[in-house]
Amino acid sequence: MQPETNRALQVVNGWAVLPSSLKRAGATPRFNLTFPAFYSTDIGAQTLVTGELRDGYELPTRNLIERTLRRGDLFVDVGAHWGFFTLQAATHPAGDVAVVSFEPELMNAMVLSENVVTNKVHEAVTVVCAACGSVHDLAPLTTNSTMGHSINGVGLPENGIRGRPQWVAVIGLDAALANLRTQAGRRLILKIDAEGFEPRIIAGARSLLQSGRVALIIWEWGTAFLEGRERGAVHEMLAFLGGCGFRHFQPPAHDKDGQLGAFAIESAYLGNVFSFSPQLAQENGP
Repeated sequence: MQPETNRALQVVNGWAVLPSSLKRAGATPRFNLTFPAFYSTDIGAQTLVTGELRDGYELPTRNLIERTLRRGDLFVDVGAHWGFFTLQAATHPAGDVAVVSFEPELMNAMVLSENVVTNKVHEAVTVVCAACGSVHDLAPLTTNSTMGHSINGVGLPENGIRGRPQWVAVIGLDAALANLRTQAGRRLILKIDAEGFEPRIIAGARSLLQSGRVALIIWEWGTAFLEGRERGAVHEMLAFLGGCGFRHFQPPAHDKDGQLGAFAIESAYLGNVFSFSPQLAQENGP
């Protein structure tokens, strides 16, 4: 981290503590995101901490989740990392928001689980240490700092920071959520951060997406979709979602909130895309 970031964070028993910029009624943080202090030089940690201390981490996404969640919803966090969005949903003032968080990388899943326990939201959050995809599989997870992990290296640049691949379980969302019977019937918000693996994750959730339960999908338009095989896959994904009635929007910039505009694959935009169900598009779309 930058020196000023280091000074801003308290370290308790070897864990750095990042207070949420989201506040309770008494102006106290809604949650604390903690992580081992030895990650202080990790690029992913720097990105998260710097963004949260400045204006709020991934501000357009954070604010959209904040105003969209309502009591009784299910928030599904695919690629949950250390749990920033998981904790936001689990502590949302609407209350009774259930969360299922998928994180395949072992250390990240450990940190995520620690955050769930220390923030006392373990009754609301189910952590699944697995990746999501179109079929059940065992696949190599290529690592890139603590963020940017990718199944089979999809979406990672050739000169990216790489660690030794980890072999992880891959499961389909349709099957996974069907087994979590306590979540049946809830309106669903789906957030996906999978470095170009999004089309396969959507393919593994076809029944769910055709059910009408999903109000919002948050997914990342990244460099993996600019050319090659993944560009074809994302075109197929967008066609399927369009057939389900979803409309796609983007903020002014990945880290700048403001009026949403229609998402266009020809634009130079890189960042999270917001796919609204027909009802949500009517309520919130431009």
